[in-house]
Amino acid sequence: MVEPTRLAELYAPIAGRVQDCAVREGDVVTAGQALLRIVPTAADATEQQMAAPWDGEVLRSHVHVEGREVPAQALLLELFDPHSLVLRFTVDGSQALGLAPGQQVQAQFAGAPGSPVELAITRAWPALEPDTGRRVLEAQLPAQAGLAVGLSARVRVEPAIALQLPAATLDAIPMPTGQGASGRNAAS
Repeated sequence: MVEPTRLAELYAPIAGRVQDCAVREGDVVTAGQALLRIVPTAADATEQQMAAPWDGEVLRSHVHVEGREVPAQALLLELFDPHSLVLRFTVDGSQALGLAPGQQVQAQFAGAPGSPVELAITRAWPALEPDTGRRVLEAQLPAQAGLAVGLSARVRVEPAIALQLPAATLDAIPMPTGQGASGRNAAS
């Protein structure tokens, strides 16, 4: 699934009415840009202006009606950095041996032009998920890919994974009569 690794959730710092909400889903914002104001309902509070913490895009707006009162700590906006998009995917634990950062994968996005896309694994979780026994991996997506957050993909690892074992392990594997761990005939 396509997910941002840099995400900001903006909450109402005080209870009050939402005013001057200048953004909606999909809008590009710049660091410091005024996004909305909260006019306090309590007489002892001061008006609060909310600004974008960094350059990004509005992922979701929970402000649906201008002037509506919101409680303190109500989730108002979710922002993401489009340069932080990754494809996060899981592989069955028994098939995840040998998968590591740098390994190439092919991602097939449903309905996306230019699919499949060749990507490199950038992160591999060190442990399997306890509930599913699957290993989580990530591959960085190019910012210009134009893929939507939440889009799913089928991932294929090519070529097949090769496993390197220490020589001591190979000595423990039974070989046909007359052959050692090196695979050479003992008579040669």
